[in-house]
Amino acid sequence: MTATPVGSRTAARPAGGGLPARRAVIRWAVRLFRREWRQQLLAIALLTVAVTGATFGLAATWNLAPSSDATFGRADQLIRIPGDDSAALDARVTAARGWFGTIDVIGHRHVPVPGLFDPVDVRAQDPAGAYGGPMLALRQGRYPAGPAELAVTDGVARALRAGLGSRVPLGDADRLVVGVVENPADLHDEFALTDPAHADRPQSVTVLVAGDRDSLEAFRRTVDGPLVRESRPLAERTVLTVAALALATVGLLLVSLVAAAGFVVVAQRRLRQLGMLAAMGATRRHLRLVLLVNGAAVGAVATVCGTAVGLAAWLIAAGFVETAAGHRIGRFDLPWLTIGAGMLLAVVTATAAAWWPARAVARTPIMSALSARPPTPPAARRTAVTTAALLAAGLTALVLSDGSNPPLIIVGSVCTVLGVLFVGPLAIPALAAARGGLPVAVRLALADLARYRVRAGAALAAISLAVGLSAAVVVGSAAAEHRSREAAGLGNLADSHLLIRIGQPEPVIPERTAAEMDALQAHANTIAATVGAATVIPLDMAVVAAHTDPGREGGPTGHPAVEIGAPAAAGESTTSHPLYVVNPGLLRLNGVAGIAVDADTDVLTTRTGELALMNIPARGVRPTVRTLPRSGYTGLPDSLITPAALGRHGWQPARVGWFLAADHPVTGAQLAAAQELAAAAGLTIESRREQSSLTALRTGATVAGVLLALGVLATTVGLIRGEAAADLRTLTAAGAPRRVRRTLTATTAGALALLGAVLGVAGTYLALAGALHRDLDPLGAVPVAHLVAIAGGLPLVAAGAAWLLAGRLPATLSRRVLD
Repeated sequence: MTATPVGSRTAARPAGGGLPARRAVIRWAVRLFRREWRQQLLAIALLTVAVTGATFGLAATWNLAPSSDATFGRADQLIRIPGDDSAALDARVTAARGWFGTIDVIGHRHVPVPGLFDPVDVRAQDPAGAYGGPMLALRQGRYPAGPAELAVTDGVARALRAGLGSRVPLGDADRLVVGVVENPADLHDEFALTDPAHADRPQSVTVLVAGDRDSLEAFRRTVDGPLVRESRPLAERTVLTVAALALATVGLLLVSLVAAAGFVVVAQRRLRQLGMLAAMGATRRHLRLVLLVNGAAVGAVATVCGTAVGLAAWLIAAGFVETAAGHRIGRFDLPWLTIGAGMLLAVVTATAAAWWPARAVARTPIMSALSARPPTPPAARRTAVTTAALLAAGLTALVLSDGSNPPLIIVGSVCTVLGVLFVGPLAIPALAAARGGLPVAVRLALADLARYRVRAGAALAAISLAVGLSAAVVVGSAAAEHRSREAAGLGNLADSHLLIRIGQPEPVIPERTAAEMDALQAHANTIAATVGAATVIPLDMAVVAAHTDPGREGGPTGHPAVEIGAPAAAGESTTSHPLYVVNPGLLRLNGVAGIAVDADTDVLTTRTGELALMNIPARGVRPTVRTLPRSGYTGLPDSLITPAALGRHGWQPARVGWFLAADHPVTGAQLAAAQELAAAAGLTIESRREQSSLTALRTGATVAGVLLALGVLATTVGLIRGEAAADLRTLTAAGAPRRVRRTLTATTAGALALLGAVLGVAGTYLALAGALHRDLDPLGAVPVAHLVAIAGGLPLVAAGAAWLLAGRLPATLSRRVLD
């Protein structure tokens, strides 16, 4: 008989019980989650909202990208050929067909319409063309067939006040509208479509071809004359995929912070149970595993629910996104791999969020755990050093990025965000330290925040991040709008201005008799009375009376109008601007009424840089220029020629229109009536073109940020007040009224909301100032209303809602929960 050594079976058993012990711990953790899921319902709901937002954001970001199909269709390259010389145009199109084989030719003819400032692009395109299919879609009716038929886009139909079956004057003949069309890849592309087989001679054509850039350049060298050529740009969705992943990463960071706040409370609630498990021999790894399994379960439930809700929200809101994006969107054209990766990362992130509370609980001594004593918060000095290091690294990276280096911007933004989030645990004790002299209930609430600052800090970080994301969209969009307005002006005209022109704007001014001018003046006065214009300023341009210009094809002959622009080298084109003859009204309009103009000054203008007189027989004539202050409106007559310059060159003034200024915004009805009068008189009217505004985006971001922050607050405040039930029992036993419970809850919610709003907005401006340090002017456009709603509205709403909802006597006051 062989004796078995004592302890041999124990030595063979893995340390800590091995896989069987881990399976038992996992089963126990799952049972705990199933039993206590109602206590974690708010955390699951918040995680679901975060995953919903990430899923919807990925879908919307993916589909917001403008598509190059709007210009290229299915082609790789395009060639634009001017149609000034019909023979040369035909020869170049034939050469392109011979070089590339299959091509798609789209003709363009810009036809003026009485009463409208902008001519209509009459496009001759084959709906069954080899490459142009994605550029054309039929919405109603049918495509035109024959010279007397026409299809129009919605915008052109509104401008012409025409619908299906109506006849519209376009060009030299009336045409029947037989269809409504659109460019699916660009819903802002407005045009009229004609049958290519019966179209008028085009003024220019676009030739769509397949092939690479080298083939296009080789073809260019075989053709005489100018050709404008473009290659399809790289797919912007590639860039947006990276942006979407970054967006998902930020969203998941918010998920982890929200989850961490909930898991800290879960760990504290289960502290006695975990202490008993440790007393029975469970290792630290087993204790950590309990909370990690809980985190994975919460993450899985929230991920499945959030993804389903996010996809449903996308299907509902896709139409609104389509309108904002300006192109048609396939409802199921989504970045499925990215969404799948986001789901996986959400579960991993929720699990990782449980790791820190699990680590803290596992290190808690058994006696402290059994007594449910909260763990000692980390030293504030260590947190301060970490915060300072992160903020310094983040701001340094943002400054070095100059706002144009993506890797440094990403690193700087992440470090700055983390640095701001680490400020939370420092701000809570500072706020609690200033509670002297306040009512007892307020002091007790602030003391509870400092006492439980680990979980409050995690919640504060989540609130700060939610507010920071909202503030970043609000401030960033305001800065972008400021820059775009600086670049493009405040618009073409103010909403109280109208610019009446005689005929279409042309560089050739026809001669008119005195009787014709008197009739046109009478029509202008009628239009001014219709819109209630208080000021009517005549507009004259300088014309070279000694020369006659045949004008454009189909246009009247006349005298060339003097213009001004930047000089260009031979063979290059440049943009010119009309020169109006100085009069007192134009000087007042440009804010320089009564100024003395030197006799040797030729031009007063807001244009800067090297300038030359254009559209005159002589070339390279440099005027003597005096600079006017800029108004910001691009359509104002802000380039003026002096009478002295007219006399020196022998030019004559010719009436070209009138500028109307009302003392109120011109209404849509007034504008429609004025356009009808102008059309009948052969005049055109230019009115304000509204620039796209990002106000709706800022409002949406503000509402979303406030709602998300309120959701975090609802979870955190409920958990913190639940953990402070012992204090409530004491207060209730001492005779404290319902008002005290309301004050406790309202103070907790208001303090966290205030700190989160301040940290979020301050962190946003800190990061943007680092990235835009060379030009801080855009940050001067402060969206006051939206920031006040975030920084002031959030604390008020949070405190008010907490006050209203905290009046009911909690059940935990009448009976103590047994572990």
